[in-house]
Amino acid sequence: MAAALFAVATCATARTTRIDAADLTDAAELTVGAKPTDIIDNMAFVPERHAAPAHQAFRGTLHLAEVEMTTHPADLNAHQVLGKDAQYFPGFAVDFTTVDGDLVPATEEVIPAGSRRGGRSYWDLIVQPGRVWSEVADQGWSRAAFPFALVHTLEGETHNGLATFLYRGKQVSHLRFQIVQQTTPGHIETYFTAAGATAASFTPAARSDWEVIERNYRASVKDAVPIRPWSELERRVGRARLAGFDDGLAAEQTVLTGLDYHGVFYTRGCASAGGPLPWCDRTRFGVWSVTKAFANEVALLRLAQKYGSGVFDLRIRDYVPEVAAHPEWAHVRFDDCINMATGLGNGTARRDPNNSEDGYIDDTYYEWGDAPSRSDKVAALLRIAHVYPWGPGEVVRYRDQDMYLLGVAMDQFLKSKEGPSADLWSMLEREVFEPIGIHYAPINRTIEANRTIEAVGIPGHPLMAYGYYATISDLVKVARLYHDGGRHGGTQLLYEPRIDELKAGTTPRGFPTGEKTRFGETTYFNAFWEMRYDAAGGCKLYIPQMVGWGDNLVALFPGGLTGIRIAHNPPNDAASERDPTAMARVADRLEPFCARS
Repeated sequence: MAAALFAVATCATARTTRIDAADLTDAAELTVGAKPTDIIDNMAFVPERHAAPAHQAFRGTLHLAEVEMTTHPADLNAHQVLGKDAQYFPGFAVDFTTVDGDLVPATEEVIPAGSRRGGRSYWDLIVQPGRVWSEVADQGWSRAAFPFALVHTLEGETHNGLATFLYRGKQVSHLRFQIVQQTTPGHIETYFTAAGATAASFTPAARSDWEVIERNYRASVKDAVPIRPWSELERRVGRARLAGFDDGLAAEQTVLTGLDYHGVFYTRGCASAGGPLPWCDRTRFGVWSVTKAFANEVALLRLAQKYGSGVFDLRIRDYVPEVAAHPEWAHVRFDDCINMATGLGNGTARRDPNNSEDGYIDDTYYEWGDAPSRSDKVAALLRIAHVYPWGPGEVVRYRDQDMYLLGVAMDQFLKSKEGPSADLWSMLEREVFEPIGIHYAPINRTIEANRTIEAVGIPGHPLMAYGYYATISDLVKVARLYHDGGRHGGTQLLYEPRIDELKAGTTPRGFPTGEKTRFGETTYFNAFWEMRYDAAGGCKLYIPQMVGWGDNLVALFPGGLTGIRIAHNPPNDAASERDPTAMARVADRLEPFCARS
């Protein structure tokens, strides 16, 4: 996406008013809907140590009104985007139930508020599980709170926040919210914090699937990756062996980092402008192009496992009818798209040395990126690319459009095998994500003409190039699936021979990108950036990384270790670094790489 302006302090360093949590968001403030003027300490949104259980469960629909937010800075640049206003918190409705004291939304999918017709707000949003409890000072009211993220279904960032309200019988108070953390933005280039209060109402929700929702939530809790503080890993292996893990990116540009080590993910905090972010394990992060390796490659490898390796050589034109009229696409295969080597693009013909991002973001990018529907996007990408002097499968040129088109083609291939009702994302959820313990998998989809806020009608096509909203646990589980060669619980889910080619090892793989670490050139192979690294034992490795806009990073090290970084680094900033050498050094100390290569 286009370069963001580092207009104000990032969320990790924005100002915070620190007050004793006991004095915050009291019942009177919430019932009258007092308008906040700034963010407060995040601890005001979570139960105090001696909080009691809620007086009653919460089950029904929470309706929230659209409202203007108080933001810092006071006026967001790119205020009006796609005909909507980024300064407004969206109006929406969401069903909740209570499970073992947790406030559980009926869906963690993207709720299309800003991307639908009507309303002023630009924002869609995702709601995550929170908590219900009671406090003596609330005079018989129960209290509820939940984390959420402002998003937009044509982009890929998250603006993470917290919300709280009171309830008693069928009464609810106003809802107070604040936005305190974000990943790297797209259209809304300003890094901002926000606060506000909005009118709320409650109606009972007559659903037949409450038991299914509760059962699925309990399964997600049971299957979650254990997450522990970094201090526990220091006690386990010694602080000296972990020294320098975060080197390479400034602390104020980092949301969290961590390492998956022997079945536990150890994390170095979850920074926000309101202090450490509560429920960080449930928080969803917009990881942008990490989606390419997390979802698009997984889908391709699942199809290859089901239908054979011939899937890699299928031609795009045979599964996307619009492509057939464009002879330049005649020989482009599924494999060429996943390698970003279609031989089509918007850059120069210079290839020695190659610059994989030559032509990536140009004046035509948003003609495709902002196109709302599946067919609009296909038409835009066919309209704006030119032919390079080389053919498919020769040179990598980074293009979100190619990854999107691959997703469309894979969906049509699946329909050709399993019928017109088959859906690529549903297949992924059912056949890969659920077996490995991912029970919610929200991704941005195209906006189709008959899509409504109730999600009635034809669903949009998953963007696949970016737009997945990952929890830490999601990232770790998919990384573990790659480490295990695509096998889980005795079942081969993904095509193992291709995973063997891309896993960390000494064999060169992929296409030159022009990007270099101190050890050599990074290559691109099957949606992974393969980093050159010389290990302490003398072996020379390629280490696969999932990389996303703003320096989001998932690095798959030998020995089953995975390093993760969630960041909001401004693109093109001098400190920007895809090189996980610092993480690799630590992983190499813990599990010597050369003993496994």
